[in-house]
Amino acid sequence: MMSQDLQALLLSYGYVGACVLVGEVAARRGVPRELARKFIHVGVGLWIFGILALFEHREWAVLPSLTAAVGNYVIHRKRLLQAVEAPQDNLGTVWFALSFSALVWGAWERPAVAVGGILAMTIGDALASLVGRRFGRHRYETLGGELKSLEGSLALCASTFLCVLAAITWLPGLPPDMPRVTLALLAAVVATCVEALGTRGLDNLWVPLATGGVLAWTPAANAWGLGMGAGIALFIGVAAWARGSLSPSGVLGAILVGTPVFGLGGPAGAVALLGFFFSSSALSKMFRARKADVEAEYAKTGTRDLGQALANGGVAAVAAVLLATTGDSRYLLAMLGALAAANADTWATELGVLSRSPPRQLTTLRPVPPGTSGAVSAMGLLASTAGAAFVALIALPTGLSWRLVPWLVLAGVVGSLSDSLLGATVQDVRWCEACARETERRVHRCGRPTRSLRGLGWLGNDTVNVLATVMGAALAFWA
Repeated sequence: MMSQDLQALLLSYGYVGACVLVGEVAARRGVPRELARKFIHVGVGLWIFGILALFEHREWAVLPSLTAAVGNYVIHRKRLLQAVEAPQDNLGTVWFALSFSALVWGAWERPAVAVGGILAMTIGDALASLVGRRFGRHRYETLGGELKSLEGSLALCASTFLCVLAAITWLPGLPPDMPRVTLALLAAVVATCVEALGTRGLDNLWVPLATGGVLAWTPAANAWGLGMGAGIALFIGVAAWARGSLSPSGVLGAILVGTPVFGLGGPAGAVALLGFFFSSSALSKMFRARKADVEAEYAKTGTRDLGQALANGGVAAVAAVLLATTGDSRYLLAMLGALAAANADTWATELGVLSRSPPRQLTTLRPVPPGTSGAVSAMGLLASTAGAAFVALIALPTGLSWRLVPWLVLAGVVGSLSDSLLGATVQDVRWCEACARETERRVHRCGRPTRSLRGLGWLGNDTVNVLATVMGAALAFWA
């Protein structure tokens, strides 16, 4: 037995060495470095099939990738190979070897999981890079400050879906009642989100592990719902981006929020989230000319980004996960309360600025210019109430009791007023010396940097929105 493992080990080193040699020779003879690098990346990744077919014991099977991790680190630091050169702080080749090792070891008896996780990085990430460089027109910034493209991310999603579906269809390791198509869709969307958040090569570690984790740990009872939720969220996100309602990073936010809410929140969560998203998007485009001067002072307006999506829907997404894991129906109310608060605040913001009478500061009740942080108006309060009621009422056909509607409206309005109170007291509010105007922006529309006027520098608009939805969720939870 050990003889077979030793032969497999030598064959592995020979195969990987041949891939590296071909890629390095190609790079030195003028082939673009990115193409040579991807040749090595794909060639080495596909050896997962050789590992699973030739080795008998996992202790031996992880040796090629573990030694590759050490070798890649030395090669990277010494700049020994042109084909795999990367910035000094990018240890992508090392992280990929380590993720390869982890999947081989952890999923040794579940080949579908190991292969699906590796192929997500091997094929999906390679296509994302190539498509992004060739066709990427719509760029977005990751949390780590790197630029990626929406086109590249969609290529990764599509290719990962096909690769994972093939792996879990033809290889053993999953329960027979597991829905393959929706599980592959969920894995593809998760891999895309993780890759979009990655920085300095860490996506080479997290994409395989996240994909493998989805395949290994998603309960069969939730696989259909989560997969469908991920697919719906992806479709809506891309469609909203095409219409200008979401930025490329906002698409990612829509997926992160929509997958658990659509997949685990039941019909009530789905219709509430759809109602919030479409109504708020429509209101942001209405009366744009009349709102332009006031909205220019907001930190964020119009096209929504990742931060806004998570700030408005993140609490609802967490509540949906808790609903599914605990079975406690109070988390359904918390999810609806969070969405009611988000919708109430959005409607108040979008329609309140149209008031003909000046708003009043919530803490002093003195009249202040429209758009002032923490200001409220009669029209804004009416819009806030309507926005919360809208979420509650559209959830009624899904089985929500009429007696809960007033409580959800209260939760939404209180959440919206909490947003205003925080805006009037502790939210970061800034001042433009050149224009002598209060604003939420760090760089004013005139192009001048602004200075802090009051509040906490770290407590921006998105953080305030999170706290407001927490308040709405907490009140609804105890209905």
